[in-house]
Amino acid sequence: MVLPVVAFIGGCTTVSGVVRDKPTGSPISSASVTIDNVSTTTNAMGGYSISGPFIPQHVIFVNAPGYNIYTKSVGNQQIHDIELTPRK
Repeated sequence: MVLPVVAFIGGCTTVSGVVRDKPTGSPISSASVTIDNVSTTTNAMGGYSISGPFIPQHVIFVNAPGYNIYTKSVGNQQIHDIELTPRK
């Protein structure tokens, strides 16, 4: 007797947005954006796009030199515009 094998293949989700300096609104280039061990860096305009099998419980981490680290659950949103606060 052969039993069927059922596999769940999750879809790929793309999360994108812009990382900015909170006080000035200026874009932050070269910031590191990571979700579930998938990473990218922001471009010259602070933009990023990252794709993977993300679920709402995954956390987005954003880090840039001179700024506090940002963390937030991905949730059901596909666009995350992020404001980083400078370190004091």
